[in-house]
Amino acid sequence: MNYYAHTATLPDGANDPNTERWQLLSTHLHKVANLAEKFAAPLNLCAEAKLAGLLHDLGKYRDEFQAYLRGERGSSVETQHAIFGAAWAMERSLASTLPVAGHHAGLHDCGDLPGMLAKPALRITQTLPELITRLETELGPLPPLPTPPAWVDDELSAEFYTRLIFSCLVDADRLDTACWPETPLPDCVLQTAQLLEQVHTERSSKAKAAKNPGSPLAVLRNRIFDTAIERAALPPGFFSLTVPTGGGKTLTSMAFALAHAKAHGLRRVIVVIPYLSIIEQNAAEYRRIFGEEVVLENHSGVRPKDDLKEEEKSRLELVSENWDAPVIVTTSVQFLESLFASSPSKCRKLHRIPRSAVIFDEVQTLPAHLLKPTFNVFRELAANYGTSFVFSSATQPAFRKCPALPDGFDPHELREIAPEPDDLFRKLRRVNYHLPKTGETLDWPALAEKMAATPQALCVVNLTRHAKELWEQLKRVLSEKEVPIHLSSAMCPQHRLSLIQMIRKRLAAGQPCRVVSTQLIEAGVDVDFPVVWRALGPLDSIVQVAGRCNREGRLAAGEVHVFRPVDHKLPPGVYRAAADQAMITLATLGDEESASNRLAADPQVFRDYFQSLYQVVNTDYAKRGETSIQQDREQLRFREVSRKAKVISDEGQPVIIAHDTRGREFAAPLIEEIRNRQVAPGQYRFNRDDLRRLQRFMVNVHSHKFQQLEAMKHIQPLLPNLEIHVLNDGFYHPELGLVIDNRPLDDFLQ
Repeated sequence: MNYYAHTATLPDGANDPNTERWQLLSTHLHKVANLAEKFAAPLNLCAEAKLAGLLHDLGKYRDEFQAYLRGERGSSVETQHAIFGAAWAMERSLASTLPVAGHHAGLHDCGDLPGMLAKPALRITQTLPELITRLETELGPLPPLPTPPAWVDDELSAEFYTRLIFSCLVDADRLDTACWPETPLPDCVLQTAQLLEQVHTERSSKAKAAKNPGSPLAVLRNRIFDTAIERAALPPGFFSLTVPTGGGKTLTSMAFALAHAKAHGLRRVIVVIPYLSIIEQNAAEYRRIFGEEVVLENHSGVRPKDDLKEEEKSRLELVSENWDAPVIVTTSVQFLESLFASSPSKCRKLHRIPRSAVIFDEVQTLPAHLLKPTFNVFRELAANYGTSFVFSSATQPAFRKCPALPDGFDPHELREIAPEPDDLFRKLRRVNYHLPKTGETLDWPALAEKMAATPQALCVVNLTRHAKELWEQLKRVLSEKEVPIHLSSAMCPQHRLSLIQMIRKRLAAGQPCRVVSTQLIEAGVDVDFPVVWRALGPLDSIVQVAGRCNREGRLAAGEVHVFRPVDHKLPPGVYRAAADQAMITLATLGDEESASNRLAADPQVFRDYFQSLYQVVNTDYAKRGETSIQQDREQLRFREVSRKAKVISDEGQPVIIAHDTRGREFAAPLIEEIRNRQVAPGQYRFNRDDLRRLQRFMVNVHSHKFQQLEAMKHIQPLLPNLEIHVLNDGFYHPELGLVIDNRPLDDFLQ
């Protein structure tokens, strides 16, 4: 009898009854085992990953599962399959058991395995010998379980070792399933010599285009770049790039990473960025320099619902991101949660991180409540899996070991690749700071008047609601011809990027340009305003937004105004604690002139600030009565770790924007093309390239708002049975982005 792994699919999504187009189980197990082994080769975990590939679908040899594929019975506990390969490995190796058991449902907490294996309906003890016989009849004897490598010498190393095997297995399984009957394409190799040459060409073209190539700023940028290239030959590990805004960090960090990868045989460069606005800007810049096929931009994470049964995981699992490009540009949310997630869709890309050069841009935004587990995993990746990290920032946090941060880096661990950072800060000073007096506040109408009096001005606030309120006030003050620009995370990436390009053009042409934004523009976005306003917030945010002021040094000094809003509400948690600590730090800097001088030119202010902050916030998740992330990791409680290790407490759900309320097209043509696509039998209508193209038109909606839209039928599936949703027209404002509640009156007056 033939045993099958998967049915084929007809163009309408129904099962193809022609079994000749179904994938044989022996073929699937063989291909997944070989793919997993290939993915694990750079990790030196080949034997573990190959065995997991052979075992993962052992339960599909059950007669009940084959009847389910033929449509002769429905899905039930008797058609579960992942637990059988896990049961065979259970008495031999947890590192093999957990990945196999969780390759659909996600990594389980270790303590849950005995209960899963004891379900009477599965009859594991009676069934397992026959399943092993069927597998070995088709594929030969199973190899013995390998001994863990020598470096897996404690609970935390074992936890991460298990995650990497899981990642190799999941990626291999999803790739083979999605590509069948074709073979997955090989990864695009990092061509370090070629890409380095392109970086040098870009540097030369920028120097030629500069209005004053011999200026002190240009000389400093060249010195920073050349020093970083020289230091790329240093052994792999941890590096810092501490350069003030305008010092060329984006190009320099990439040049260092490529040169370092060339020197040490690393296989990709991963750029991790906190804000979507910087990702959009930097990814576009890298694509222009290196080409579209080299750079993968990944910021939107769509995932199947958690409550789906094991056999009902949707096609999203097949198209989830796996980082198979040479240069990855991603968010800190995507990167950090991949290190600690339990779900297959998030963990799938984890095995691509070893033997990479990872650039953490604007590293000061690393979430303080995750520092302890994050540093531990970084050290594991550096010590045992050949990964190097570059911490890049104009406000380098105090990550060095101290009483407030016992898990920080020793002086010899974190090596600086910029020349004399303290001297650079003094030479690159370009702004004056104006701080609020004790008890002084500013309301939105008054601030709008001040901004209206300045043709070019930027204001960054702490809340999306504040940005909307100030934008509306400013719109009332200005003439109809001078509409202010609003930026926030309520806009899709393509919309934000087009607005940032518009801002640059207006600034360069000397045209009026007044911008109200949330924090997403304050770090890394290449804009140059003469005047900037910043609501009181974390100290690094205040100093980062100053980098958008007089960025190119065209003025004797730009003016940065820090103010306390009348409605001084702040996001909860660490952000609020950091803002409070910033107020304490600012109060210690002396009079306005002294404070301005120290903020503009003394990096020690930031070191002291961060060390004080780490004294008042917990650097490992902690709630009263609960274990920490590190304690859960030691006990192999993967689901608990995933629940706690959240960069954002409510990630929400992405929705696709087709049009705005004035008919401007966003994803509409792409949606139409996907929905009308003709596909051959057995082929999928939706693939990973589609998902990558759609992410530019997605906006994340808080979970309760998503449920509200779903209940009112204001979102529709992109395709039947595909959990990606398109927002109905009427909710996307052309200036404000997604507005569900309290929509502006002009929405109804078009």
